[in-house]
Amino acid sequence: MKDQLIEFRLERDLSQKLNATIAFLRQNFRPLFKCILLFVVPFALLAGIFSGIYQSTQLEELSGAVEYGSMGAYTFAQTVNSAHYWVSLFFSLVSFVLLSLTIYSYMLQYMQHRGQVDSSQVWEGIKSNFIPVLYSSVGVILIGILATLLLVLPGIYVAVALCMFALVMLHEEVGFLDAVERCFYLVKGYWWPSFGFLLLLALLQGVIGFVASVPAMALYILRILHLPAGESDVLLVIATSFTTFISLLLYALSLTGVAFLYFDLVEKKEGVGLMEQVNQIGAQRETSLDLL
Repeated sequence: MKDQLIEFRLERDLSQKLNATIAFLRQNFRPLFKCILLFVVPFALLAGIFSGIYQSTQLEELSGAVEYGSMGAYTFAQTVNSAHYWVSLFFSLVSFVLLSLTIYSYMLQYMQHRGQVDSSQVWEGIKSNFIPVLYSSVGVILIGILATLLLVLPGIYVAVALCMFALVMLHEEVGFLDAVERCFYLVKGYWWPSFGFLLLLALLQGVIGFVASVPAMALYILRILHLPAGESDVLLVIATSFTTFISLLLYALSLTGVAFLYFDLVEKKEGVGLMEQVNQIGAQRETSLDLL
């Protein structure tokens, strides 16, 4: 039995948005995961590997397993460790941007072609938007940091509003500043419901992510206690890489939920979907009259 086409342009309450998020991921798991595997996983693996190497070296230093013969050796080691950390952050950011573009390009293709999605068209959407969204992501991070430094609450408000910026840029074909302005417009008057929905998504993602991090946590504990199984750097790198990799992929849940939040807010503010339905009814009546 063919799955029912999921409509995006609808007003939904919290539970309906959550149900639509899960239904969309369940319905499109195989083709969407194929796109993620092709376009996101290589960079997510690199982020995980560099994160694993960094965590391994940090644990060795904390346990006293590494001794430095001079200040120069210590400075060099810290520089190398820092390089692993920053490279991991860079690939994490690239992976997150690619994951966002993959999911949103897929969803837009799903909307335009009534559930029929071509992976080559998804790739075209990623290629044409990667650089602008990557730069904009850095801008959003800086805005969030600035707002948090001023006060924590403004940082939370900004984070909720700007969670939709990538989808706004893709769907409405606008630049960074226009996307930021659009996000604040959409969330105005609906911040608390938006915050509640995003908090629920974060809790679900956190619970699943915690389960995925258990192997790495177990190895950390074994290493701190100097037990044999915890001394393997290879196992630690693999476990940490796996945790980082799964954590990145789990953002698919939140990103999909953000898309349904965006369309819900657009409907509440502008009723675009309702107008489309009215126009379709009018077109059908005109066709019927012509046939008569």
